[in-house]
Amino acid sequence: DDGKAKTQQVSAASTGRILRAVTMRAGPKQKAAAMITVPAKTSVQVISCKKWCQIVYNGKRGWIYKTYIKTGA
Repeated sequence: DDGKAKTQQVSAASTGRILRAVTMRAGPKQKAAAMITVPAKTSVQVISCKKWCQIVYNGKRGWIYKTYIKTGA
């Protein structure tokens, strides 16, 4: 082991802001089970983001479609 951390998609979880109310799903597809509705203007923790974003909201991990979230500064 060279002591270097393993690189992941996102080095540190970033914060995102929900643009409009969206259903958080159990997986990165539209037919995945609905978990909870995340209200607009909510700040969430973003784990990774491609077409779908994996987020943490109220201690739960789930997925939302990228167009519903604003990431970065």
